[in-house]
Amino acid sequence: MKLITILNNFNEEGATPRYYLKADTALLRNNDAFYIPDGVGRVIAEPHIVLKVSRLAKYIGERFAARCIEGVMGGVAFTAIDKLDEARREGLPWDEAVGFDHSSALSLDTLPAEAIAEGAVFYINGEERARIALGDMRYTPDHIVSHLSECMTLRIGDLIYLGAPAQFETKAGDNYRLTIGDHTLLNFDIK
Repeated sequence: MKLITILNNFNEEGATPRYYLKADTALLRNNDAFYIPDGVGRVIAEPHIVLKVSRLAKYIGERFAARCIEGVMGGVAFTAIDKLDEARREGLPWDEAVGFDHSSALSLDTLPAEAIAEGAVFYINGEERARIALGDMRYTPDHIVSHLSECMTLRIGDLIYLGAPAQFETKAGDNYRLTIGDHTLLNFDIK
């Protein structure tokens, strides 16, 4: 399984979707607590709507891409921002900053693909902090799936984090919750 994170769905960087990959060990499941790793400096959190791939996809046209989406999930990607800044300065890969164990929270439940139209709401300690709306995305899910399928073969179970409209400093003691419509998909603590 691949975890693919889109970088520029809420900004104007690049002419096509830009992304990075993570190993499946980056998954944080079951609403388990996220433990801020020692020695990495500041960590930021970015809420995402996540697509779950339902079939093998290679060179899928945009008009057929919806057939490759099983459903949508909630996610939060964590980044060791000090490590990322260092990697960028030195022209190094981002793996250490973005791909560490449990750096991608993922909901247990998968909603039907059409639930994406409802958008998502991200809360910290019960306070609404971000809305993720399909209309605010630079690239549609169909465009992203089509583009990614030209770059690599998508497989059943691959997860595509669609991008985040905002980022938040991660602090021990906080509670994160993400909803789509009436469904609470994520509800976990930061330690």
